Amino acid sequence: MAKQLVYYKRNVPYTVVVRRSVMDAMGYSLNNSNPVIALEEESLRDFKIANKRAILDGLIVPTEEPQVDWETPNALTDEDATELLKNYLKLKNTLTTIDSASTLYKLLEAAKTQDKSDKIKKLIRDRLEEVTGEEILSPAEMQGVTSN
Repeated sequence: MAKQLVYYKRNVPYTVVVRRSVMDAMGYSLNNSNPVIALEEESLRDFKIANKRAILDGLIVPTEEPQVDWETPNALTDEDATELLKNYLKLKNTLTTIDSASTLYKLLEAAKTQDKSDKIKKLIRDRLEEVTGEEILSPAEMQGVTSN
């Protein structure tokens, strides 16, 4: 049988350290990366006792279960990349929403292996330069200098 979970989140813009019980010497940091803590319902009483001041001062508050299904244009499979490279206009529109350098590198490598036009590769390289802030050169643009 699945255990019932209760969630608490930080209610302030800075890091809050909470303890799971009075005996918890390490604690758990609630910050920008991890703003929510999940507790088993059986341990809720111990949690409340250990964090009485944080609860009374409103530093942490009960919350609903956080959403874990994210929709992102950065999650491209190999098949998605192949399909995207077939349609220039769709690629151009999609590139404006992609902000992950690793996804753009994946698209660039797929374009190279599929021997796509220089226009497509340049489009991807330009977006990669915007995201990383670094100039991305092709071997032809390096004028004979090869990269390893």
